[in-house]
Amino acid sequence: KYNKLTELIETTGYTKIITSGGYEFTGSNVFFDNKKKLIYSDYQTQVLDKDGNKIEVNMFNYSISTNIFFSKGNIKMSDVNNNNYNFSEIYIDENKKKIIGSDVKGFLNQKDLVVNNNSDPRFFANTMVLTEKENTLQKGVFTYCKNRENDKCPPWSLQSKRIKHDLAKKTIYYDNVLLKIYDFPI
Repeated sequence: KYNKLTELIETTGYTKIITSGGYEFTGSNVFFDNKKKLIYSDYQTQVLDKDGNKIEVNMFNYSISTNIFFSKGNIKMSDVNNNNYNFSEIYIDENKKKIIGSDVKGFLNQKDLVVNNNSDPRFFANTMVLTEKENTLQKGVFTYCKNRENDKCPPWSLQSKRIKHDLAKKTIYYDNVLLKIYDFPI
């Protein structure tokens, strides 16, 4: 539907949008506000970026003038290495090729990171910035320990104000790291 007075286009049902930056949005019931240069929906939408990251959101706003995507709520992302991330908010800047998320829970499933069946590499952080060359976590906690029932603490974890993962060097750098060792069950 198109309202000529408000310059608002509304789609009903399946909708696919391809942005000028090559991102694909697939969802339903999408609005295009030509006056505000804004595309938005309050329905389940999947975003696929040029790197193969798949992001599932329950709502989104996309500014056509700034090429910035925003969503909040229960956000799930999986990358090309089969790693899974959960966020409470996410911003995607198409121009800078940068993803910024808050309240991050990352579960690393790529084969070269999993040591054996007793390892569940994962991290939690306040924020995460993903770019082509590096990923940066602020106030993060990382462990390889098997995930235990009832959200019990892992036997050990690394905590740091800043964790940087250099993707080219395959190296992780920690600022002000703290190794925490918890009681082991006997």
